[in-house]
Amino acid sequence: MNRGKPEKYIGLAEDIRRMIQEEKLKTGSVLPSERKLSARFGVNHLTLRKALRLLEQEKLIYKVPSRGNYVGSRPYSGKGKNLVGFLFPDHEIFFYNILTELSERLNGADLHPIVQLTGGNRRKEEEFLHFCVEQEVAALIAVPNSECQSLYRQLPFPVIFFDIFLPGLSIPYVVSDDYSGSAKATQHLLNQGHRRIAHIGSMHERTSELRARGYLDTMRRAGIEPPPEYLKRREPTRQWGFYAAQELFVLAEPPSAVTCGNDTIAAGVIRALAPLGIRVPEDCAVTGFGNTAVAEDLELTSVSQQTSQIALAVWNLLRMQMAGRRTPPEITINTTLQVRGSTSPGPQSGARHRNN
Repeated sequence: MNRGKPEKYIGLAEDIRRMIQEEKLKTGSVLPSERKLSARFGVNHLTLRKALRLLEQEKLIYKVPSRGNYVGSRPYSGKGKNLVGFLFPDHEIFFYNILTELSERLNGADLHPIVQLTGGNRRKEEEFLHFCVEQEVAALIAVPNSECQSLYRQLPFPVIFFDIFLPGLSIPYVVSDDYSGSAKATQHLLNQGHRRIAHIGSMHERTSELRARGYLDTMRRAGIEPPPEYLKRREPTRQWGFYAAQELFVLAEPPSAVTCGNDTIAAGVIRALAPLGIRVPEDCAVTGFGNTAVAEDLELTSVSQQTSQIALAVWNLLRMQMAGRRTPPEITINTTLQVRGSTSPGPQSGARHRNN
């Protein structure tokens, strides 16, 4: 089987390794300028920088902005000893609640957060991780992207994951019991007599997968196989909740209840139903996930992720890691269901839901 040629920058990185060995460059020696390296090896600056970035990940060289590239692993200066990086994929309220819960503890320990919102963009995440390395942060708290797994493996400071983790890495993480939480919301609706229950969630990460699975397994245990069009997964946004709800309620048999992967999606669902003349909860019950301020404002039944407990667990892991103590690999926080006005017993009569 022809696997194709390796990317050019990988071969270039090997050439630079060989140059360092042959010229017996010692730790701390400065490499030729990037312009001279490009000319020497006959490559463009983009290929060269990818090769240098690879060597930096391997701790064979390090870069000092405006000065150049040096042989060896980066010497520790202590400049970022009071900084803690926070990396989130999107502006979901849950993530900010965790940061808010942690801020007072961080300030009390003379630690200060620097926050990056990646939008799920791999390049932004990689750039922030390299920034954290250059700034020599004390630690990083992240909701990681699986595409950056190899880079996380190389980080020289303590790292804690929450909400999402990457298998195969020895990085401790704190997660909610997403499967159980989704199952509780679905069972609550089943107990109220609903049978046509849909799920609107996101995708591409383990959290959303577990929430979808909790919904499906609970329905199937009740002897109900939801039609494929009842499971809608795309993104964790209000806009997606709005459009997904519109798609559900043009079906010949629309649902009488909807579980949502987060409170933001649920807010979009509720916004979409009113112009359609569908009342919550009389015509359609709605549940969220996160029990954020949005849920309180909308009187939304929602799965509580116990934000305070998650933040405390993250804080304890952070202190243990920074003190060089051994940490548990995983902490799972139980969920509870906060019942509010967006759910009610399933309809037993009426034209819209006569077949429930």
